[in-house]
Amino acid sequence: MKVLEGDYRTWLPLVGPTAVTIGVYDGVHLGHQQVLRSLAAAGMPVVVVTFRDHPLRVINPEATPPLLTSIDRRLEILAGLGVSVTAVVDFDDDFRMLAAEQFVEKLLVATLRARRVAVGSGFRFGHQQLGDIELLHQLGRHHEFDVDDVAIFEEGVPVRSTVIRALLREGDVRAAARLLGRPHRLPGVVIPGDKRGRAIGFPTANLAISPDLLVPGSGVYATYVTVASEMHQAVANIGKRPTFGGSESVVEAHLLDFTGDLYGQELCIDFMARLRSEHKFSGVDELVAAIRDDVVEARRIFGAEV
Repeated sequence: MKVLEGDYRTWLPLVGPTAVTIGVYDGVHLGHQQVLRSLAAAGMPVVVVTFRDHPLRVINPEATPPLLTSIDRRLEILAGLGVSVTAVVDFDDDFRMLAAEQFVEKLLVATLRARRVAVGSGFRFGHQQLGDIELLHQLGRHHEFDVDDVAIFEEGVPVRSTVIRALLREGDVRAAARLLGRPHRLPGVVIPGDKRGRAIGFPTANLAISPDLLVPGSGVYATYVTVASEMHQAVANIGKRPTFGGSESVVEAHLLDFTGDLYGQELCIDFMARLRSEHKFSGVDELVAAIRDDVVEARRIFGAEV
């Protein structure tokens, strides 16, 4: 997959015609995947126009949502789906001032050579978001490209990144995975913790997570953890560890049947199922008993997948 980055005005024109889709593509969920399949069926190279950061970071920073996927993860998934070109736009104040007509003429037509364009319902573009689907259709007729306005549903539920974020915040990682087409993945670097897990027989890897990424709601989860390309079964906890009087939320994972030093390594947690909510236990013995039950239930879930 070819990746276009930097100032879009320096990009060399593609060899057209192409089928183009535009959006944040956060999560690259089933809705996104259906759009990509429909564009691929047109028999032209598929081009995805996405953004390095969420446009709201410039338009309305306080409303910027946490991301389901970093830009590197998005590119990895898009490449795996057979996308020919991904154009990563730096949505800054200069790009924000680009009029809707200029966006189409300079980027979609002159550079990307679009002959088919697919966007989600409610798509807005250009300075002050004055461009809408109707204008895109008009410009398409003028510049000779077709426009598809796409709305995707899965089992009656709209497949949108906002819906998936809401499910993850509630801890419903299974429902989120159904809409994503894969488990939600959370990368992080292992940092030193207070070693309480090791003291009670369940050592955990404590992760530093990018503040830009969405962390599921508090609770205990059955997960897979990838370390140096090797996947391990694990039980992860997200929360403040109230039994020990914690005040700050942490993300920690206990890898089953694993020994080794993980400090400084990057782990990726794939969330399979929520086991229970986080709550305060009467003491360490009750907590240890609960963790043992968590491990048993997690192994049952992993076994059911075989």
